[in-house]
Amino acid sequence: MDNRLKQARRLGKVLNALSAVSPALAGRTAFRIFCSPRRLPLRDADRKFLSGAQAFTFHLGKQHMQGYTWAGGTPGAREVLCLHGWESSSARWKQYVKGMLEAGFTVHAFDAPASGRSGGNMLNVMVYSRAVQQFVALKGAPYAIVGHSLGAAAAVLSATMLDTPRPARMALLGAFAESTRVIRDFGAIMGINETVLEGVFREITRRSGIPVGEYSIAQKAALLTDVRGLVLHDRDDDVAPVAEGRAIAAAWNVPFFETRGLGHRMQDKTVSAEVIRFLLHT
Repeated sequence: MDNRLKQARRLGKVLNALSAVSPALAGRTAFRIFCSPRRLPLRDADRKFLSGAQAFTFHLGKQHMQGYTWAGGTPGAREVLCLHGWESSSARWKQYVKGMLEAGFTVHAFDAPASGRSGGNMLNVMVYSRAVQQFVALKGAPYAIVGHSLGAAAAVLSATMLDTPRPARMALLGAFAESTRVIRDFGAIMGINETVLEGVFREITRRSGIPVGEYSIAQKAALLTDVRGLVLHDRDDDVAPVAEGRAIAAAWNVPFFETRGLGHRMQDKTVSAEVIRFLLHT
């Protein structure tokens, strides 16, 4: 058992004990932990890649959001927004940006709240969805959105739950189908009991006014009947099971592209090439 897992289990034991005294406080505390990503440092290669972009900023409430634009070579080039996943940053799109620029697109990306160079200390799918909404208010709806993992979920929920103007196309990589499953996996890692988990669900409802079951990516993707979609997933994904990608594609009635051996990150030229083919296909 590595040190991070040991620490998580120790916290879980504390939360379980707290739930016997105050289930609500235990749930609120667990929710805060669930929404607290590590802010990982950028590698030299990542900083070099991001330095080649035109930086821009916008705000989500009082939080500073850091964005990047790689301009296409022709005026009026179609625009693509790339949304990274948990504990990541815009630097994860390096390989994709190169191919998209060669295909004639202008590419935007931004660091999610509490990630990369953006401000804040809390991230969850609705916070991220509101950041997407703010980006679209600033830049307008892009031609396409490409999202990985949590970024994929934010793309779907922003369009369906916040009525953010929709792109013409959307590609989802390594997306999870059900938010409840993600929370339960978090609970299993920490070893928290059902009382604490129910407290997390109640805290989500208290904050948003929406029951946690409504945060279903598969159900909401089915509403995107006016958006041309592609779902990509790896068979060996140990974070979001491949069955969830299949479920999203089936609910949305869009093509499904399956890989093997790439894991959750899906950082491979075959994936970026398939995404670019989808963006270009008439």
